[in-house]
Amino acid sequence: MAAHSPKGDGRFPTTEWTLVERLKHDDVEVSSRALNELCAQYHYPLYCLIRARGLAHHDAEDALHDFLAKLLRLEAFEDLDREKGRLRTFLAKTLERSLISRYHRESRRERREVAAEDLRLPFDPDIADRYARESTDGLSPDKLFDRKWCEQLLGRVLRSLAGDYATRGKGRLFETLRPVLLAGGSLRGHDAAALAGTLGMTEPALRTALVRLLRDYRRLLEHEVRQTVDSKEAVEAEIADLMAALGNDG
Repeated sequence: MAAHSPKGDGRFPTTEWTLVERLKHDDVEVSSRALNELCAQYHYPLYCLIRARGLAHHDAEDALHDFLAKLLRLEAFEDLDREKGRLRTFLAKTLERSLISRYHRESRRERREVAAEDLRLPFDPDIADRYARESTDGLSPDKLFDRKWCEQLLGRVLRSLAGDYATRGKGRLFETLRPVLLAGGSLRGHDAAALAGTLGMTEPALRTALVRLLRDYRRLLEHEVRQTVDSKEAVEAEIADLMAALGNDG
């Protein structure tokens, strides 16, 4: 696979290959590291999908270990093209098939040994309580997975954006405008004069700062989504689907 280096302005993270490209890489070390990165980033949405299918906590954790270990062994990410290169869609459908055939494969002990050797799933002692505490709004398992995937991705974007602004000495600006950003990016419904006064800015300066914040947010969002699709053309469609998932009423 030919490597490429995405252009950036130095303030946003770049990678030699996207997550999807690294998962499909011929070098086992590269693909293994990418799978562990995937585990760290999207463990919870996958866990939610399994729990929504009726498995108890310990069975869900075991099934997830089994599923991810099998993906690593079988080089299954080559099949990503069948789902138009979308990692989210591929994982959901592949996991569903894995759950169906789960009890017709090797023993539980053998599955756990393979997973422990190849994977480093994040340890979250509160994951079961978190799942019980969070509302699912009556969503189907597939829609719940999409929503949790989106929440994880947007959380990563916001943390990166907050860190970037803090590094540049603009942490207070970010925190002040964060509610505006989370409400869709419009000052409608917000007291622009009060916000500007809090920051010691004029209203025009505040609006300019908001435009820049939205631009930075969009750039980070596109970068994060680009990691989970196999082409630049798929980024916009994936963003649209994820935004729909957040507003999905089931």
